[in-house]
Amino acid sequence: MTTDLRTLDLNKSQTEPAHDADSEIREIRPADLEDLAQLYLVSYPPEIGAPDLFEAKAEIEATFAGEFGQLRTSANLIAFHQGTPAGAILTVTKSIWDPELSGPFIIDLFVSPRYRKQGIGRALVTSLISACKAADDTQISLRVGEGTSSSAYSLYSKLGFVEP
Repeated sequence: MTTDLRTLDLNKSQTEPAHDADSEIREIRPADLEDLAQLYLVSYPPEIGAPDLFEAKAEIEATFAGEFGQLRTSANLIAFHQGTPAGAILTVTKSIWDPELSGPFIIDLFVSPRYRKQGIGRALVTSLISACKAADDTQISLRVGEGTSSSAYSLYSKLGFVEP
């Protein structure tokens, strides 16, 4: 049976962070919420994400209010390309939809269309993997679905995420 759940065994992962000279990845700060809403809005089609900036802000605010689980500070990252917000990854300490899972759960990875195919998504996920390893986590999970691009499916597979 095929499932939309994917997990990565951090004990088997040999992935190292991927960065380039034009990009910076750091933990998300409260001052980044406006940039996150803008990124979220442009990264997803309206039928998948938010139809307008007001709704995008509401979605990001709900995320930070804990509606999708308790955010993991060190595993919520934003990427900048030459100083411009380019993508983000949002992670909670535990999936609220899958109580049997242990460890962090990626609730969102989004990259502005302007910066796709430039390694931003890979850099965000590999930085997250490093942060989770540093926290002695043994597993990271996520779900793929309607809003998951073919590039994201490929990235997750290349990094070792598999169906449990």
